[in-house]
Amino acid sequence: MAYATEQQLIDYLAPDPAPANAAKVLDRASDDIDGLLIGAVYDTDADGMPTDPKVQAALRKATLAQAEYLVSTGDLTGAQRQWRSVRLGDAEYTRATTGTEPGRIAPSALQALRVAGALNRWVVTW
Repeated sequence: MAYATEQQLIDYLAPDPAPANAAKVLDRASDDIDGLLIGAVYDTDADGMPTDPKVQAALRKATLAQAEYLVSTGDLTGAQRQWRSVRLGDAEYTRATTGTEPGRIAPSALQALRVAGALNRWVVTW
């Protein structure tokens, strides 16, 4: 289940149109955000959705930013990140990357989670 609705994506992307596969994009974006939150602790309902309105808002904002990124790159599967440069005849396309792996997560999605305090990287012991 996605952390944002299709209508929220339409509103977020306006005036640009939402993609025809908006539900799929939101599901993929939510999965990407889940991958960042492994080990995060927050209350959820029976469907695994957060119950705290602040957590809901942070995950929705990050998901919408990630969905926008997926739409703008046109790369839902991550297959395009397997290359840095492509040449077709006289045309050449080079994708800018940082680090060893091209970016899978939108910088704005990471920022939304950082600001919300969801990407703390420390160990809590009892």
